Amino acid sequence: MLTTFSGRKASQNENELSGLIHMFKVEQVRSYLEIGAREGDTFYDIVSSLPVGSSALAVDLPGGMWGKSTTGRKLERAAAALRAKGYTVGVVLGDSTADKVIAAVRTCGPFEAALIDGDHRYAGAKADWENYGPMARLVAFHDIVGQGQREKVHGNEVEVPRLWSEIKATGAHWVEFVDEGSLMGIGVCVSR
Repeated sequence: MLTTFSGRKASQNENELSGLIHMFKVEQVRSYLEIGAREGDTFYDIVSSLPVGSSALAVDLPGGMWGKSTTGRKLERAAAALRAKGYTVGVVLGDSTADKVIAAVRTCGPFEAALIDGDHRYAGAKADWENYGPMARLVAFHDIVGQGQREKVHGNEVEVPRLWSEIKATGAHWVEFVDEGSLMGIGVCVSR
């Protein structure tokens, strides 16, 4: 089982995350954006796999529908640990669809890679795709598998698979990391 920075149970499938990290290494990613960084576990794993000196930015909404009130403090702790290892890391706390958050992220970009893992409802995931997708060459999505399954903690419908199907239908170049039997999956759109 994947050991996380925060010590909580991993929210990623280890094989799927390893596939994404390997892709980022092959693509020589040195700047990274994560939307929906929560407690910083995936953010920490991905950033610490990049070359030292790389830059990264985490965005999260503590206390939001997909997070907890304590996520900001824990995310800041992960960011501090990455800075101590030699990475340039920033954290933006707020709603990813808010103009001030989008503007703050834009000033730090563009990015070579991004992971969208915030609001899992269709409208929220699509807004993140439209707002942040143009800022990165590689744009990954978490939870691309399934048909409207319910999110475990809050009972909201996970609608990322619907958006991912639409992205694939555009003819964009894409890659998927889906472990056998997984109900999560990671999809990456390459240079839209």
